[in-house]
Amino acid sequence: MSSAMNVTYRVARDLPAAQQATWSNLLADFTAEVPNPEKVEVVITDEYEKVTGEYLVQEVDRSNDTMTAEQYRADRADGARAAAKTCVLPGDRIVVVASSGLVPYGIRPARHGLLHEAQHVRLHQHGDAAWALHRRAPFTLPEREITWEYLWLAESAIDEYRCERTVHDRGWTDPVNTVGAGDVAGVVATFRAARTAWDRTGDLMGAYHAAFASLDRMSKVLGYGAAGVVSGVIPAAAWAKAPVAGRILDVVENLPGTDALVPPEDLLAAAVEVAKRLRRILQEMGFDYFFTPDGGTYLKPL
Repeated sequence: MSSAMNVTYRVARDLPAAQQATWSNLLADFTAEVPNPEKVEVVITDEYEKVTGEYLVQEVDRSNDTMTAEQYRADRADGARAAAKTCVLPGDRIVVVASSGLVPYGIRPARHGLLHEAQHVRLHQHGDAAWALHRRAPFTLPEREITWEYLWLAESAIDEYRCERTVHDRGWTDPVNTVGAGDVAGVVATFRAARTAWDRTGDLMGAYHAAFASLDRMSKVLGYGAAGVVSGVIPAAAWAKAPVAGRILDVVENLPGTDALVPPEDLLAAAVEVAKRLRRILQEMGFDYFFTPDGGTYLKPL
């Protein structure tokens, strides 16, 4: 069987020769990181949102089965913007979509971002990803404490932590791609904006979408930050200055990067605890979300 990885360029015009050469070098590094490169396709595109949406709706495990390809947005609640995404498709196929705009910013940030995605591939190909683990292993949701939304976010945060920790441990860190106390404060500001909008409009569905967009971003930032602190890339004292910054650190700090497997029961236990803490953060930001006695769910402004 060939060990060659599939690479597709979906761009309006050919990339400059220098950028193509940079991509070739990065893709060689990427290939070396994944266990089964022949089952991976990297799509480099100048239409990142459009192409990512096309693959996201094909994923095996989706947290939102109603989302359409057109609804995917790369922009995050705090103004950050995604530039690469790993999509796990049927038949053990994995597609990594990468924005062609990564490379013009320099090889260091591009390497950080692309090799972070390689670690997601590694987790999935080893059957070691936290994402959707509750569907692959025996699990009962503690419904008095969390809903499925919190668990999905927690599973994602754990994977982000492990992938980012590996990037730091391997020496691929780009300082521009790390997070700090200011990033946490920026997400807190989006919660405040969501609460202000609710107070002004009373739009509960709008508040739900805004609050969970903020919580989604917060979960990722906390995962990235914990990885930086554990790896020594982010000073612990500086990270501790941010509100809620250390909330999941003690839960994930003993989880390894992507080079070692974690028993499913340990990953699920960590995910449940992270999910509980994400709910507490949401409560502190002025909202709560929980199951109702009839089995529904409800967002309550506090």
